[in-house]
Amino acid sequence: MIRKRDLGRTVLLCLAGGSADAISFLEYETFVGAMTGNTVLLGLDLAQGRFDRAGFHFGVIAAFFLAVVLTQAALKRGIPPSVPLVLTALLLAGSDFVAGAWSAVISAIALGLQSAAVRQIAGVSVTTVFVTGNLVRLGTAVPHAHEEGRQTTLAVLATAWLTYAIGAVIGATALRLIGYPMLVPAIFALAAAMVEIPAPEPGERA
Repeated sequence: MIRKRDLGRTVLLCLAGGSADAISFLEYETFVGAMTGNTVLLGLDLAQGRFDRAGFHFGVIAAFFLAVVLTQAALKRGIPPSVPLVLTALLLAGSDFVAGAWSAVISAIALGLQSAAVRQIAGVSVTTVFVTGNLVRLGTAVPHAHEEGRQTTLAVLATAWLTYAIGAVIGATALRLIGYPMLVPAIFALAAAMVEIPAPEPGERA
């Protein structure tokens, strides 16, 4: 049986990823979490001779990749996952106060931090800033749904896909209604960081 805490982590992280990607795509025609989409956009830019846009998309991809590398190095040294998630929230919030394309680059760094910080929930491999891998894992788990432990896998992955889509709706709505829309995914990421902090064991002082 999956714990409510684990479902909560999944929901908050995927809401952050989906809303940030929607806002960035509508504002800058680039993704800040879905690097598959950016790789396709990079290829299209090169094919069409739009080398300035190709450079932009390559920069976003490189920023995301570097953030993943640095986050993994930090986690290897014992930094708790809540730290990069707090940084994710701060960078997303701050990106709205930076003009132009740099806003997307900063947001890509933020989601790179998030993606590397949490790669498993309840023992299930999951991505929270893009969903292609989740759909593949979900599809391969469905034929084995009757096996022990598969219900947790199905719950985490289905929740991740659904809340990522809901996050996109929230992000698009925030872009239309408020002046600093990246504050919305920032709040989700900060809440996820709070959930990520381990709860005290029974009988242990908080």
